[in-house]
Amino acid sequence: MDNRSERESRKRRLRARLIDSGTVFRDEEEREAFRERKRRKRRFWLVAIVLVVVLAAAGFFGFSLYQKKHQYTKVRALWEKELVADASSGYEAYGENLLRYTRDGAVYMDRKGEEVWNQSFEMKSPFVSVSGDYAAIADRNGYGLYICDKNGCQGVVTTTLPISKLSISSTGITVAILEDMKSNVIAFYDKTGTKLQVEVQTTLSGNGYPIDLSISPNGMMLMVSYVYLDEGLIQNQVVFYNFDDEGQSVKDRLVGGFKEYGSSIVARVRFLDNTHACAFAEDRLCFYSLENTVQPELVKQVDISGEITRIFYSEDYAGAIVSEEGNPGKLFLYGGSGKELFVRELEKEYEYAEISGSHVLLYGETECRIYNESGDLKYDGTLSGGTEKLLCLGERRYIQIGQQVMRELELE
Repeated sequence: MDNRSERESRKRRLRARLIDSGTVFRDEEEREAFRERKRRKRRFWLVAIVLVVVLAAAGFFGFSLYQKKHQYTKVRALWEKELVADASSGYEAYGENLLRYTRDGAVYMDRKGEEVWNQSFEMKSPFVSVSGDYAAIADRNGYGLYICDKNGCQGVVTTTLPISKLSISSTGITVAILEDMKSNVIAFYDKTGTKLQVEVQTTLSGNGYPIDLSISPNGMMLMVSYVYLDEGLIQNQVVFYNFDDEGQSVKDRLVGGFKEYGSSIVARVRFLDNTHACAFAEDRLCFYSLENTVQPELVKQVDISGEITRIFYSEDYAGAIVSEEGNPGKLFLYGGSGKELFVRELEKEYEYAEISGSHVLLYGETECRIYNESGDLKYDGTLSGGTEKLLCLGERRYIQIGQQVMRELELE
């Protein structure tokens, strides 16, 4: 037994002098020195890895900041494609592609200018509403309405009254103001063009004369700007209707009316998304929250000093150019809830002001100025060949459309 115990004791002492690598140490001091060298080595590699990660993150942040703040000075055409000239052509961004419409028809084009589908028709004054995968094309003051998706025309409507305004949802529900001598009708159609059993009758002496409307992307809410008579004076109000289940218990489905505008005409109303909307009046911008679908709320009113010369909007932003005392004006951009994102002084006037992606595009036939959503100036210069439409493809790339040519541009 004693021999066995002695052997076990020798084994324990031997194991104490070993480490995982199998190294044998003469004493405890040598073992501790070896462990310290391993700890220093681990610390070195840990610091090296952390340093590499920090440098990579700093590089990425620096590159992102450079891209965000960098102002480009040149434009290079990557490719171009000839277009059939037509003075009546109009263009609308449609998803990631483009819708071209004329008096003779509409063409859905990809970003290389290639035709995806075309639809022929005859209209005197075509105009378009686009949302998500759907587009509605109507003849202003005419009777024709075409409802399309990215595969082509899905429904054709011939109305009994002339169409003055139009709005389509991302579900294909289309609303149109139909004008009559005595009263107007706001009519609803599904994506196949079938008239729905829903409509709003309006009269100037009653709820008012509708001058603009917008349907929410989900097709459940309707926003209308009305002018109406109040003791012989023309006044303006903005009204919200709810056509979802929550609106069934509300009279006429009218869930909100805002009469703060007085005689200031609200010429444009727009849903930015399902829960945010904006009314563009002569002297103010009003932002609404639809979080509570049966009780819309005015969350921000922006009073304007000067003349609003341009307005623009997207699903995330709304903005305006305001001119004072003959100056070219100031550019204002707001978030969907009315938060001011930036204000910039302008040195000249531009024919078009639009939001494409996260960029504000100001341009005319040859002049162009581009800001990002933070107000950083990305480009200020000229574009050759004439410009009728400009679309943002990304940080540096754009589609330019002129009378006879379509180009992809890269800023340098």
